[in-house]
Amino acid sequence: MSSDSFALIDRALEAAASAEADALFIATDRNISRFANSTVHQNMSEVSGELTLRVVTGGRMGVATTTSFDPDEIAATALLAREAARRSDPVPNFSGLYRSNDPLPATEGFDSPTATVSPREKALVLRAMFDQGLQSGVHFAGSYSTASMEVASGNTHGVRRLTRITAADATVIAIGAAASGYATGASRSLSSLDVGALGREATMKATLAAKEDAELEPGLWDAVLEPPAITEVLEWLNMIAFTGQSFEDGSSLLVDNLGKQIFSPLLTISDDATDPEFLPFPFDLEGLPKRRVTVIDRGVAVTPLLDKAYADRLQLTPTASASSLGGSEHGSALHLSVAPGSSSVEEMIRSTQRGVWVTRFNYVNGLLEPKTALMTGTTRDGTFLIRDGRIAGRLPNLRWTQSIREGFSSIEALSAGRRAVGTWWNRLGGTISPAIKVRGWNFTGVQNR
Repeated sequence: MSSDSFALIDRALEAAASAEADALFIATDRNISRFANSTVHQNMSEVSGELTLRVVTGGRMGVATTTSFDPDEIAATALLAREAARRSDPVPNFSGLYRSNDPLPATEGFDSPTATVSPREKALVLRAMFDQGLQSGVHFAGSYSTASMEVASGNTHGVRRLTRITAADATVIAIGAAASGYATGASRSLSSLDVGALGREATMKATLAAKEDAELEPGLWDAVLEPPAITEVLEWLNMIAFTGQSFEDGSSLLVDNLGKQIFSPLLTISDDATDPEFLPFPFDLEGLPKRRVTVIDRGVAVTPLLDKAYADRLQLTPTASASSLGGSEHGSALHLSVAPGSSSVEEMIRSTQRGVWVTRFNYVNGLLEPKTALMTGTTRDGTFLIRDGRIAGRLPNLRWTQSIREGFSSIEALSAGRRAVGTWWNRLGGTISPAIKVRGWNFTGVQNR
């Protein structure tokens, strides 16, 4: 496949007809098993490929994508890209595409057993989890996905990049007679993704205090937020605060705050595709070698995430954060990473006199007020009342509305353990986060049913 990938890159660049250009090819072989009522009800396998060509003429960019790779179709795609460039406004200060073939970081992202696992082998793993659930009176719903991918990029300055990666992720919802629980995880290898452990975690959340219903008065409550909940918030921050576009248009909370303390000193957030314990990947989608880029350093705003065009436009240092060719975000994190702390979820709960333990967030809207990252959402699949350092009852799904700038300025502790969480839109990475305890999260009431 590797030589074929570079052949497609070369053909696309030749079709750019002497214009400056870069191209990206992603081939994916993916299998997903979906289940409900502790029964696998769908197994889907898909082999796909996508070729994207970006043409630059006179500082103007045009992008086109195709899933058909015969010469005529690639030529037509190049024509569309050139026409789009002709109709676009020039990017101020743009000095052109990358010219460096600097060496890539040493990352190992491919695992052969993950690439070759059969649907039957995955079904047997799920069957064992289903049998565990029977003993606790729960049944399971969710998905279990594996994939192998080849990613190739290149440009007309001779830059060529190629890597192969695998991915495995599972989401498990345990459903009991009166409650549900949730667990999820992601890894480059099946050996690091314990689906049975996820089932046990979800079962614990579904059965904990199942007959001890509690109520919550609206107001500010200390909150212990598990990694899936933090992931929802971080994905929104990535979109509304960390991108080159949001920084340039003034909507990001980073604007006028670089070098200033905007969050708790306990919080460090990075775009880190080089961590071998996460989801390693060696280059951004423009071909620049990845490195760990800190966006928030111990609460201090450091930099937005930028592709080449917006690094030039804003006269800032490129961060190797192109998540697409010519996308509207102009730089964002595909590998969001929150540095760990030294606590544990159990210690956070024991230190809380009056609070809420949250498994995950749902229905989050991060567009209420981007400058303060004001968001609203609900809790789901395991929300618990904490009183005097212990779980005092199970809460219904709660609605919350919270400025994340205020919330993340009031962090009291982070767990030493972290969890990698995948997302449906991000094929190459995800988020890794500890659990976080926040002082004074604004719960506004019970979710409307």
